[in-house]
Amino acid sequence: MKNKVIVLGSLAFDYIMAFEENFVNAVSIDLENEKYQSTVTAKSRIQMFGGTAGNIAYNLGLLNIARVSLFGSVGHDFENLGYKEHIGKFENIDLGVDIHLNLFTAACYIVNDIKANQMIVFHGGALDKSRDIDLRKKVKDPENYLYAINSTQSVEAMTSFADQLHSLNIPMIFDPGQVTPLFSEQILIDIIKNSEILIGNSYEINQIKLKTNLSEESLLTYVSAIIITKGEKGSDLIYKDQSGKIFRIEIPISKPKQIIDTTGAGDGYRAGILSGLILNLTLIDSCRLGSIVSSFVIETSGAQTQKYTIQDVRKRFFETFGYVPPELEGI
Repeated sequence: MKNKVIVLGSLAFDYIMAFEENFVNAVSIDLENEKYQSTVTAKSRIQMFGGTAGNIAYNLGLLNIARVSLFGSVGHDFENLGYKEHIGKFENIDLGVDIHLNLFTAACYIVNDIKANQMIVFHGGALDKSRDIDLRKKVKDPENYLYAINSTQSVEAMTSFADQLHSLNIPMIFDPGQVTPLFSEQILIDIIKNSEILIGNSYEINQIKLKTNLSEESLLTYVSAIIITKGEKGSDLIYKDQSGKIFRIEIPISKPKQIIDTTGAGDGYRAGILSGLILNLTLIDSCRLGSIVSSFVIETSGAQTQKYTIQDVRKRFFETFGYVPPELEGI
């Protein structure tokens, strides 16, 4: 049985700060002379573990269903600031990161004001080195991998990984995320042709359709399924059966106990899908499992602070959908 997955994407520290005033009152802009000045004094700062790959892997660790190979590029602070230990506590995650001692791990600096406006500064740091990773040297048993998810980072890295996964014959879930507009039309089409599943939010999937000039029906000639996430409106699973008939299934959200922070909910959804596929659930049930996992993520502040067990997952799956897939029983 194939029980391994590869997780690719960003590993980053999120620094979340609070500004107890309105940004508008702290900004001076001279459009005529192209001058800008702003002084913001943050009253608090919280360090969080983040990044698309890190968030997906963390939830895969909690679910403890798939054997996970987590690849990426990090800096000298990855271990010093606790990220290595944080992910290393999961026995089912094999950490295969390249450490660049002369660089910092990617970081996202987020300042929120009293009006819920955000000021964001992202520093790629070592993440930019991911494009140099050769999976063919790292993966010794490609035949044991059911899927790899190629999630958001630089276009160069995602393009390189897509080619490498194709040569390794490992099925790929393509998740270009917010960098979708940066792909050229031809590269985007080439990667989609080598993908098994395409996933993104409504905006990202629309961007793909516009850039490639391909409809959902045309995209389904290359991929077996398209998954569109819609936040609080749930998600859509679009696929074509053997006769060529296209189905669109709405996957509702699973209601959380409380909504604290939606950061990382989509990454939790992806971890649920990967775990479901490892269990040989149908794609519909795998998406439903994704909905369950994402509901736990938003109950705490940060993308990697939630705690849940497989028993919690089964209970919430039944409460949401009225049944539990037999593959989820007895784990």
